[in-house]
Amino acid sequence: MSKQHMIGVFDNEDDLLQAIRKLKEKRANIKDVFGPATNHDLIKAFTRESLLPFLAVLVAIGTIIGAFAFLYYTAVIDYPLRYGGKPLFSFPPMVVILFLLTILVTGGVSVMAFLGRVQLFPGKEPVMIDQRASDDRFYLVMDQNFNPTEVRQWILDAGALEVVDKEVDFSLKTIFL
Repeated sequence: MSKQHMIGVFDNEDDLLQAIRKLKEKRANIKDVFGPATNHDLIKAFTRESLLPFLAVLVAIGTIIGAFAFLYYTAVIDYPLRYGGKPLFSFPPMVVILFLLTILVTGGVSVMAFLGRVQLFPGKEPVMIDQRASDDRFYLVMDQNFNPTEVRQWILDAGALEVVDKEVDFSLKTIFL
């Protein structure tokens, strides 16, 4: 789904951060930000809080409950073994199993959820706005569903070097997880 986008080119990440804040105040539709390095202030200004930690806690609780139920079922109900006068169900040895299994399952589900969120899978073609995005320039990509002349002026006032109209293919929908 190719669509015409307005792309602001910045040489300084502070100018880009100022532009993002100004455009968010004016309720403009920012599609994506590209640049050579990660800036945590840009990430906080551009995105919203992730639900990934909430998902990890839910998966961990579910894993503990499921693993405990499975261990109890196998040790007490399905195949009870009484040897050496020990009780059928002893919790302390299971703590290590529950702990390690929780870490394994929660880590695996978190990685898969993150890769699904950023839509990173084998064979995916990268979206490259311009070659300079990996060298020394920062790019602010916006939909043109707003007043284009007004938005163009806002971007230039924020310190953009240039504003380019270009067709960019964002075929997959962004889902915040």
